[in-house]
Parts: sequence; structure tokens; C-alpha cells
Amino acid sequence: MLDLDQETIKKFQILFNNKQYSTLEFEINFLGDIKEQHPKVMMLYALSKTLNPMSKEDDLLEASYLYEKVYSVGKKKVPRDPNYLDPMINLIFICFKTKIYDSVLPLVLEAFEDNPKNEKIIEGLALINAKLFNFNDAVKYYQLLFKINPGRSAGRMVFLAGLNYVSGITQKYYLSECLKHSEILEKNLANEVLINSNKNEIIKVGFLSSDFKKHSVSFFLEDLFLRFDKKQIEVFAISTLDVAKHDTMTETIKNLADQWHDVSDKSDIEIISLIKSLNIDILIDLNGLTAGNKINVIKNRCAPIQISWLGYNNSTGIKNIDYLIADKNLIKKNEENLYSEKILFLPKIWNALSKPKNLPQINLLSKISSKPFSYGSFNSFSKISEDVIDVWSQILRNTNSQIYLKNPTHDTPSFVKKNIIEKFLERNVSKDKILFLDHQLNRHDHLKLYNEIDLALDTFPYPGVTTSCEAVLMAVPVLTMKGHNLNSRCGESININLKMEDFIAENKNDYVNKAIYWQHNSKTLKKLKQNLRAKALSSPVFDTESFTKDFTNIIKEVYLKKINT
Repeated sequence: MLDLDQETIKKFQILFNNKQYSTLEFEINFLGDIKEQHPKVMMLYALSKTLNPMSKEDDLLEASYLYEKVYSVGKKKVPRDPNYLDPMINLIFICFKTKIYDSVLPLVLEAFEDNPKNEKIIEGLALINAKLFNFNDAVKYYQLLFKINPGRSAGRMVFLAGLNYVSGITQKYYLSECLKHSEILEKNLANEVLINSNKNEIIKVGFLSSDFKKHSVSFFLEDLFLRFDKKQIEVFAISTLDVAKHDTMTETIKNLADQWHDVSDKSDIEIISLIKSLNIDILIDLNGLTAGNKINVIKNRCAPIQISWLGYNNSTGIKNIDYLIADKNLIKKNEENLYSEKILFLPKIWNALSKPKNLPQINLLSKISSKPFSYGSFNSFSKISEDVIDVWSQILRNTNSQIYLKNPTHDTPSFVKKNIIEKFLERNVSKDKILFLDHQLNRHDHLKLYNEIDLALDTFPYPGVTTSCEAVLMAVPVLTMKGHNLNSRCGESININLKMEDFIAENKNDYVNKAIYWQHNSKTLKKLKQNLRAKALSSPVFDTESFTKDFTNIIKEVYLKKINT
């Protein structure tokens, strides 16, 4: 191996320290192939490519290759450099930019075998598996991480959200982990009690969200905001959504709200201060533990009453969230102690979807008669768990059928599709039975694609909500699975409110049998579908007028209870 004089390496180090990345890269490239024979030079070059704002995807991929190479060299050295893991940790970091999760995962697993207690390596494994939607493994590594470091807060929200995707997780265990997270968050938190002592004719209700855009949350809010009695409810929309992501739905929500407050550029402390200054009576958090949440805001007492609803269908564990909105199909009376919040039960359904303004025509004759029976799922691919693929594989192997898969909100990365196909292949399902549909830019075209589907297959334990409502609106019944908590029973509640209990499976075997039954009885299914849209629109699932009255009543109820206490 050719050597470089220490002065040259020192010069490279100075250029790096001074952030002269382009100059450093030019000079190292001048060395030609020699650069790849010197770990120190390779590391400086890879770090430069990582940090250089001028770097493009190819530059980052080159950096990934060099990190791998330096790690391999360091691993073989005896004795090992104490910092030999640094390139691997950098490789983990950069893979979230390059999205080469599937190729990086085996390398990180190898590093884990040698370093089973390294927190950064374990966290890398958890995050990479989450990106690949391997939530069983992601949860396993997070559990190990928190066993090693019980007081660790980083990663806990991802872990808690991930538990909703894994079969066999009890609500009791989920709540216990939520409370651990809450305890860590709320250390040294002054639990300020806010009381608006004046009884107002109009109740000030704040809605805090990062999803005031073309998003499921806003689809459920549109009619609610429109139908609120302005003599009873004053709506404050508090948006944490980046201004660059505003769209036509943002403008709709803005116009429907009595007050609009964009806080996307404000710190948590500034948001807390603003909400308090508005003298809001009830603050409703619409994010829960989902991406874009403001848990560090909501954990404080920003309003006399704080409620979690809609965006996250489970407990948050946050002590200053007083209530969680559900219905009696989602949480049974003897299960209320499994949630940190008090449960506010709506009489029929916990939410109602605003009817889309431009509904496509239902075309039950669109399919060619020779075409196989078509199942479909337009749920987020993150919900397609190992158990789901097991069950769907049984259905596909035992029927002349195919399945359409479509991510409802965005195009699906190729590595995710590849991961899903490989899982089906492992279960002896032919690749040609798995059909991916592209993301549609407008909702009308998205809904139109339901005409390709005979029967929608719901995911479990994390079912669809918006997608299930959209499916029946397009005359496609949804086969769902019974669950064990609020989140896993959402499909149940929708089908109960539709009076379509025949499409609720008791267990996995029942799910398979029901799916196969409808494939064998497609004529009966087609007859059922003829009136399904009308049936759906007359049900509580789309009755936003009645829902608004029910929602207003529970808001008034908790408000008066607080005032009179």
C-alpha cells in the first residue's frame, strides 16, 4: 500500500476543519486510486461529501461506499481502533438521505453482532427497520435500546407509534410504555392549572395540527368546521404545517376557521405562550404521536381542557391530555383504565368523513370478464405487516385472484415495493399477482381507481380509516378484522355503522375464509355493491350533520363540567 506523507494528510485535515469541502475533494481526487488505500483520507473524503451542501445523490452514494470500506478495514485491525465504529455510524446517518436501507441493513446487523450494546448501532437498526416497514424488528431493537438505557427519551415516540403496527401487543403493555415516556417528558414540568372562570356563551375550541392540507385529518374536519354553530363554537385553527406545504385544503380550513394561527416558524415556548394568550377553553390535539406532533407543547397545560382526537387513535400517556374521543365500538366499558385519558364516547361513530365534492362514477362493468377477481388495499404500506402478508398470501394462493396495492398519499419508493414483493415470494405467491398502482395527483382520480377492485382487504392490527370510508363510497366493501383496542377496531366501527357486520372477521382464519367466500360468490357481491354508495352516504360514516351535533354536545358537556367544578 502506498503511503502519504503526514504533511499532506495534515493539509487535508485543515481543509476539512475550515469547511473547504470542494477544495478538499479536488485535492484528494487528484491522488487518483491512491485515495482508496488510506482509511484516514477516505474518511475525510466521505465526511466532506456528507457535509458539503453542493453534494448530490451520487456524491452521497460514493460517501456510503467509502464509509463501508473504512469500516471493513478498521474491523480487521488487531487491536481495533476505539473509533472503528464511526464509519458505520456515519453510514447509518447517510442512508436516511440516500434511502439505501435494504443494502445497509445487513452491514448494520453485522456491526450489531460485534457490538450488541452500542446504542447508536441498535437505534440505527430500529430506524432502518421502521423505514422498511419491518415494525416487528423495529420494536424489538427499540425494546433492547430502552432496556440498556431506561431513561433514554430519543426514539420513544417512534417506538410507541410502531407498537400500533405489531400483532400481539396488548393495550396494557402499550399504556405502560406510554406512561414511561410521559414520565421522562414531564420531569420538572410545572403542572399549571388554568381555569377560565367565566361561563361563555360561545366556547373557544382550538385545533392544533400539522395536517391542515390534503390529508386524512382535514378530510374529516372540513364539514365539521363548516357545520359548527357559530353561536356555540368558535374555531381556532393552530397550524404547525410548513408554509411551503400549504395547498388548496389549507386555504379551505383557513377560511372555515374563525381564527387561523400559523405557528410553523415558532418555538415550542412561543406556541405555548400564544395558545395561552388566546384564552382557549378547549385545545384539541390532532397529531398525538404521529410525525409533526407538538407533544412538547401539549404536555404543558395550554388550555383548561385538553383533548386528543382524530390524528392518532390511541392513548398518548400525556398527563395533561384530559380526554380521548372514541365510540363504544372502539373502547369497551371495562377497558377505559387502559388509556391514560378519560374517554369521551360519541354515540355512533368517533369521526365522520366529509363527502368529496367531485365523486367519480361507479363502474361495476369496467372490468373484463376474463380478468381475475381483484382484491385491493389502498392503505399506507407501513400497515402491511408480516401477519397481513401471511393472511393475504393464503388468500392469493387459494383463489384465482390478484391484489392491487396503492399508497394513498404519495408514490411508493422502489425499495418498499421490492421488500413487499420479496415477502410474498417467500410465501409462494407469484409476483404477477401483486399489482402496484401509482399515486394520483388529485383525489378524484385516486377514488376512480377503486373501480378496479372487487373487495378491499383491510390491514391489521392497524386498519385503514379514510381508505375504508373511501372504498365503500366507491361501492367496494371492506373486509376488516376484529381488534383489541381503539386503533385496531377502527375498521370494525366503520362496518358496524354501515351495518356490514358480515365483513368483520373474528380472526385470521375467518378473514381468509370470508375473502375466499366472496371470490366464489362474486355475483352476490356485485349485487350488494349496487346500492353500497347510497347506503354509505345515509350512514353515520358520512352523516356529518348529526356528527357535528354529537361532537358539539360532548364539547359543551366537558366545558360545563369544568366550569361548574
